[in-house]
Amino acid sequence: MIQKTKVLTLIVFGLIFLNLSAQDDAFANDKVAKLPDENRTIRFGLQFNPNISWFKANSDGYKSGGSEIGFEYGLSFEYFISKNHLISTGVFLLTTGGNLNYKGVALNLSDSLVSADVENEYRLGYINIPLTLKLRTNEIGYFTYFGQFGINTAFNYRAKSEALYTYQDTRKSFPSSYLDTRKDAKGDINFINMNLVIGGGVEYNISGNTSLMLGVTFNNGFINQLDLKQHELDNNGNALIDNNGNAVFSEKDASANLNYLALNIGIYF
Repeated sequence: MIQKTKVLTLIVFGLIFLNLSAQDDAFANDKVAKLPDENRTIRFGLQFNPNISWFKANSDGYKSGGSEIGFEYGLSFEYFISKNHLISTGVFLLTTGGNLNYKGVALNLSDSLVSADVENEYRLGYINIPLTLKLRTNEIGYFTYFGQFGINTAFNYRAKSEALYTYQDTRKSFPSSYLDTRKDAKGDINFINMNLVIGGGVEYNISGNTSLMLGVTFNNGFINQLDLKQHELDNNGNALIDNNGNAVFSEKDASANLNYLALNIGIYF
């Protein structure tokens, strides 16, 4: 059964290759078709990139609490080093975020600090400036395939937080909880972020220099996005509170990286 599957797969890929080669010959001999300008050095594009993002926690007592759906849009600019090698950059507005679960403190009904479980959802806004190298194939029919890698630099301009605090009140037999919503939580988030970008995709030539693009990129953050002090934890993993009723913080900052996977949809001119 496995051998039959392998043979069938080879046949399918062979047919696809022959079909694309036939399209390439037909396109080259088509006197009506408007071919791309081989001498151009720059091109512009518009992109809309839905994404799914999440935090990768690096501190004790912190863990990822799930992902967020976001989007990105903006103007791209590409410089041709050669026909098959391009430097790609641009300016984009990115909406993203993530969820973090960690041990913190909360105010109980007596207005005293107690250890609490915190589930914090962040919605973040960035201005993105990518710089990537794009490697393209020659046109196969109307299609061009590419891979790209590089660095994405982002600047935070918006942060919203919605944190659920759950704690055990000594006067109750069941946990108490409350929700804290902040429209401005930029103080929790570092101003700058950087991602390692790797991805690929395909372009479809409509006519002349106009092409549609579909791709996928993974953006792996390598700068801590949290600007928060990390709580000291006791032997039971709860946030420490000193004899004066104050939270005890570690010398270490809380740390989490922001990653996201994006579907890239665009048009180039």
